[in-house]
Amino acid sequence: MKYSIESLKKSRIVVVVLWLIYASAYFGRTCYSAAIASIVSNGIYTKADIGIVGTVFFICYGVGQIVNGIVGDRVNPFKMVLCGAFLSGLCCVSIAFADSILAMSIIWGANGIFQSMLWSPLLRIYSETINEKLRHKAVLHIALSLPVGTVCSYLVSTLIIKYLDFKYVFISGGIVVFAMFLTALLYFSSIRKSIVKEKRHVVLASDKASSNQTGLWSVILLSGLLVILVPSFLHGMMRDGITNWVPTMITEVYGVSPSLSTFLTIALPIFNAFGAYAVTPLYKKLGNNEMKTAGVTAAIALVPMLLLMLIGKIPVFAVVILLALTTASMYALNYLIISRVPVRFASYSCTSTISGILNSFAYIGCSVSVYGFGAVSQKMGWTAVIMIWIVSAVLTSAFAFLSNTKWKKFI
Repeated sequence: MKYSIESLKKSRIVVVVLWLIYASAYFGRTCYSAAIASIVSNGIYTKADIGIVGTVFFICYGVGQIVNGIVGDRVNPFKMVLCGAFLSGLCCVSIAFADSILAMSIIWGANGIFQSMLWSPLLRIYSETINEKLRHKAVLHIALSLPVGTVCSYLVSTLIIKYLDFKYVFISGGIVVFAMFLTALLYFSSIRKSIVKEKRHVVLASDKASSNQTGLWSVILLSGLLVILVPSFLHGMMRDGITNWVPTMITEVYGVSPSLSTFLTIALPIFNAFGAYAVTPLYKKLGNNEMKTAGVTAAIALVPMLLLMLIGKIPVFAVVILLALTTASMYALNYLIISRVPVRFASYSCTSTISGILNSFAYIGCSVSVYGFGAVSQKMGWTAVIMIWIVSAVLTSAFAFLSNTKWKKFI
């Protein structure tokens, strides 16, 4: 079933409401990484223990992306977003009362599953449902919700960690998610009669190119998506892996307090906010080619990464700036691979499915980094972790260019 909203005004409000939902979801999930430094410094759990909880979240989120991506092409996307937001808010509040790593892992893993119900149906609404005049800008602007949600989470968390117990960080995350859930519920209910339902016309890959196969697998082969999965995995590993461990890295290398390190890392999401916008001129110059642009962007990210090898020898604020430039590049890659690439599949009526597959691989990368970066830093130091980032950026660039052979024909 295809859903469409003809009204330009109502489409604009839908775009804003979904933007707020996703920003609140990032606020909720970032509460965990913002609280890590405080939990570790209090001696409650070790870095490895905390890494396990984060790993469980990303594994559940990654697996959930595939399942919910497929489901998102077959059910009412508005109801799916509402359900995911409500259950995620419930998990944020619940983890504040968890008294063991096992309980935290179960609750935060469930949160990963529920949060995976948001992105794919949201992207389907943006690429298929809202007024056509808003679709391109909506996909661009949704990238801003990630860093905005993260910045707000770090700001609130900094104040809470300074004056209250870290458990209130999670409660605040739940309150924010619930507030946006209620906002969306009220508005979607008010425009229910304006949402037109019609049967979806599925375009097979065989309709656009000669092939002995049809359906999703044919589309995957035709587009070179199997190769694109590698940059998706690697950029995900760097994107959230860096963000999760930066407060701890700064605390250990420079000896600053957990609250100050959390505050300093607010610079990262502020820079990240401009990642998608900064890469847009390059994207247009390279012929609106997502993978070619991704290859160049990953190569550019190597500059600040190489300079980060001087960590401990240069001022902490210089390190924060270099990390911010690095993560901004990762969010530019996220916009290209996770936001732009799935929209190319709208005519095949599988935007949500492709989005789920790509996002799944990105968060499998995240699950590796959340535990892996902590373990590597504990045994070999943070310089070794930075070396992993450098190798990952080189591979991301190489595979992005490799995938471009099929991708440029597909688009």
